[in-house]
Amino acid sequence: MSEHTLPLEVHDGPPPGPERDALIQALLLAAPESSTAAQIAVGAGLSEEEVIETLLTFRADTGVGWVVQEHHGTWQLATAPRFAPQVRRFLRLDRQSRLSSASLETLAIVAYQQPVTRSEIETVRGVDSAGVLATLHARSLIEAVGRLPTPGNPIQYGTTPDFLRHFGLTSLAELPPLGHIDGRDLRVALSAAAFSAEFEAPQPDETAGVTPEDDPH
Repeated sequence: MSEHTLPLEVHDGPPPGPERDALIQALLLAAPESSTAAQIAVGAGLSEEEVIETLLTFRADTGVGWVVQEHHGTWQLATAPRFAPQVRRFLRLDRQSRLSSASLETLAIVAYQQPVTRSEIETVRGVDSAGVLATLHARSLIEAVGRLPTPGNPIQYGTTPDFLRHFGLTSLAELPPLGHIDGRDLRVALSAAAFSAEFEAPQPDETAGVTPEDDPH
């Protein structure tokens, strides 16, 4: 190992207290994107458990202007939702971009039942959802997170960290209680959709060999 190479297991981080808090905050600010606790631990010289403990302490502090968001095992800093109007004004965002009712409906299905495929979404909504999914993907509210191990390997969608920021959430656990669409409980409807999808022919745009980046629909 080169003398300039930092070993991955270096536990020389500060003990619990203000200095450890400041260090982890600095790493979160420096990170170009959301990071796992393990990645933060390597930089901080701490154990993953110590990092998570500190991050949860940050989340409990409501007296600061930022929040710690956790999404699918990754963490990042974001501005506190209560200051959203002032932040938009500071950034000269004259108005908040709003989602259509169709987009909100589709996004709710993805949020509560992720990972979920296009065919499962369309079974619940009863209409073609390719355009809506493309819009949500373009706005970085959803992303391809995997493929269903069924014929055709259809793409599975999930929410992104931008989804949390858009709705002022610190984690998916803060989603409100599951609602209904046209009188149907989403969980029941999607469970049926997932079962029937195993026996459906694959959609033309969900065939194997197409990467999520190439196919946002």
